[in-house]
Amino acid sequence: MKFDDMLCKLESPCIIEGEAGKGKSTMLKRIAVLWASERCQQLLEYKLVFFVTLRGTSEGLYETLSDQLFAFTYNWNKVTFLQRIQQLGKKILFLLDGYDEFNSERCREIDDLIKKNYIYNSTVIVSTRTESLGEVRRYGALIVETSDFTLESAKTLIQKVLDDKEANGLLIQLDASDFMKNLMKTPLFLVIACALRMGENNFQMNTQTALFCTLYELMIDRGHNKIKDIKENIVEDNIYLCGDLALNGLFDHQYEFQNEHLTNIKEDILLKIGLLNKYTANKRKPGYRFFHTSFQEYIAGRRLSQLLSSDKTVHVGERFLNKLQTIYDVTNRYKNLLLYTCGSSKTATQQVICHIRNLCRDEMNETSSDFVEFGINLFYESATKKEMNAEFESIFSHKTLHISMHNVGSHHFEFFEHLPGCLSALQLVKLDLFSKKSNVLVEDGDVKSPGDMNELKPQTYISKKIVSLFYDWTQALQTLEVTIKKFDHLNKYDVKFLGKICCCANHLRLKISSSAGITGNLTRVVDNCKRMKELIINNTPLSIEDEAQIVEMTNIKTLGISNMDNEHQQVILDGLHKLVEIETLTLHNISMTEKDGEVLANGISHLKKLEVLKLSDLPNIGSSMDHIVQSISHCDNIKEIHLINCCLTSQTLISLSNSLKKFKNLEILDLSDNLLEDDGTLSLEALGQTLTHLPSLTTLLLPGGRHVKSCLVTLLNHLKGLARLSKLSFRRWNMTDDNVIKLAEYFPTSFGQLSILDLSYNCADNDGWIFLIQALRNLKNLTHFDLSTEEIFIPIGDVVHNLCRAVEFLPCLCSMQLDNWELDNIDIGKMKNQKLIHREGKAHEHFFLVEKN
Repeated sequence: MKFDDMLCKLESPCIIEGEAGKGKSTMLKRIAVLWASERCQQLLEYKLVFFVTLRGTSEGLYETLSDQLFAFTYNWNKVTFLQRIQQLGKKILFLLDGYDEFNSERCREIDDLIKKNYIYNSTVIVSTRTESLGEVRRYGALIVETSDFTLESAKTLIQKVLDDKEANGLLIQLDASDFMKNLMKTPLFLVIACALRMGENNFQMNTQTALFCTLYELMIDRGHNKIKDIKENIVEDNIYLCGDLALNGLFDHQYEFQNEHLTNIKEDILLKIGLLNKYTANKRKPGYRFFHTSFQEYIAGRRLSQLLSSDKTVHVGERFLNKLQTIYDVTNRYKNLLLYTCGSSKTATQQVICHIRNLCRDEMNETSSDFVEFGINLFYESATKKEMNAEFESIFSHKTLHISMHNVGSHHFEFFEHLPGCLSALQLVKLDLFSKKSNVLVEDGDVKSPGDMNELKPQTYISKKIVSLFYDWTQALQTLEVTIKKFDHLNKYDVKFLGKICCCANHLRLKISSSAGITGNLTRVVDNCKRMKELIINNTPLSIEDEAQIVEMTNIKTLGISNMDNEHQQVILDGLHKLVEIETLTLHNISMTEKDGEVLANGISHLKKLEVLKLSDLPNIGSSMDHIVQSISHCDNIKEIHLINCCLTSQTLISLSNSLKKFKNLEILDLSDNLLEDDGTLSLEALGQTLTHLPSLTTLLLPGGRHVKSCLVTLLNHLKGLARLSKLSFRRWNMTDDNVIKLAEYFPTSFGQLSILDLSYNCADNDGWIFLIQALRNLKNLTHFDLSTEEIFIPIGDVVHNLCRAVEFLPCLCSMQLDNWELDNIDIGKMKNQKLIHREGKAHEHFFLVEKN
């Protein structure tokens, strides 16, 4: 949305989040100025607007306003003033800048403005950096994120700020460097670059550290004349003390300092150099700040690198590193500190990498692509490129890298070039090739201007830039997953470029989605992607020739086809028996008749290596489901069976149960969204007896039905012996209070490994849900539960109260679904206070995330 749109849709509290330097403070100041000008219709309703810098708060709201906004000559009565604030309510707008720099313990009243807004009932807009968003997100009624500066805006600002010679020099650097283009998306960095250009014509930037380092050295150099009478060692000592101030400030959450913080520091030296700024206007005590939080982070990182690089002080530096105790601390809270530390010293980089490696050992499940992206940025900022492969390799091992074709930066090229060992250590590299509207035409791979209309050849979707990143035979990727999405056409250069990209992987997974340009061209794609082992096609029509090509891919291990309404897939079904190497087969929402189902069953019976079978949303296959179930019995290696909304009958389920006994390694059985007839009870009892023969089962999603609840106790007695069961669903079981209570009685002694529980679309009422919610406290590994109801359910206060209390007892809980619950604002407010973030969808759709500390 645009800035004006946000003011029109303003809800309180409104949270503006973004990276450092993205213009959050400027936006709040603009709101204040617009209100004062009386030219903004949306702001005319406010009687008073207060702009508050949160890093400089006092002990209370009144005291903070007195310090920051009121002249000393004013003498308001505090009680009367605060009463008037409450009386005006929504007609007062508080602009609270920099929650990431706020010490909430120091000023509870301002914290309550955000977190207990009903006390003051004022309108509140608060800004915070992205890494601190989690501290306030659950209280926000509206959350907006500041976007990047466009390249055009950056060029315009450069031309308006600098004279022609300086502007042209900076624009040349901008055009020549992908890093510079990316850096200029942040307004703060753009302004600093302009300022540096005014003072130093020949400066070059290739990292954020280099940008701040140039500014830092220029400030000290230009301030030298102001301190020439002071001994050099005294100046140097004060600069070190300034680094200590910045570093301790970050870990103490301190961004504004008073005299007591400047012990042993000669403030005059730092003020004349410009490393610190002094603020005295309307203040009882002077405050000292770095000109921006990012600059404080740089000075802190520079100091930490010095501590880690010296034998005399390395133990001090290690004490600071040891304060980073989680991967979240590394990739969010102290991300920039580490980037600037590694950008300042090779020795410090080695120490930082060692610390991160130890954290990775403690958090074995950390495989997120965000962590890998941070690792690449850390490498890019580091003071050396070619000597760090061994140090970095361990933190990339078994991780996933996710790259979008439209967001490739210099740091990716450096990573691919200098850390081939790390690249090979990655378990998976995901590459998204999404179409992007453009007026640029391409002929023979060369870019032509839009004005050249003589030869209108289709544009290539795949850029040469992304090809040059991957097309290097020194790289050996373990698995490359390429997603092609919204390709309306596919010319010969796209096919050629795709082949160049894909040849660097030992194992290729190709995912095609919503790409009509692939239709009729699959053979060309396959011919250029010789290492393809997995093919997944979604919402993309296939020609007969395409299907004929698929059934000739006899070495393929994974085949997935989804959302097809054409009638050509008969070729695939007829030839499925040829694909004897297939380990995973997925067919979802494609048009199939009973006859097609019989052909499919015959094909499945030949897939001796099949481990995963996923059939879903095939509502027209009818009685051929019996044949499919019988064919599964021929697949000795089966580990996962998904038969979702596939005409599963009671008799078919009995047949399946008889076959399952031989699959000792079966881990997942998903029969959800099938509704059994009146005799479903007998079939589920048969299934329950079979389950006792499946010791490896971790996931069981049962079919539903109107009368199946009568076998609940019998089934539960069989299930409680499954020690590894972690995901369980009784969706659409028509359960009432008695049934839900009976299920809950098993929780104190059974199902201790359960992480996901789905009881959606049942018919329990308040008594049943209260009993069950209290019993959930015994499931300490629970990460998600779904208590959505069949009809609209109006919970009493005890239900919501118990739900909020249950969150405290479930340390692993991440989310919950409560569709069809009629929750009012008071209910949702209570849940927000219990660290539950509300994500409301359509009418009566309620999804809650649990905020982690």
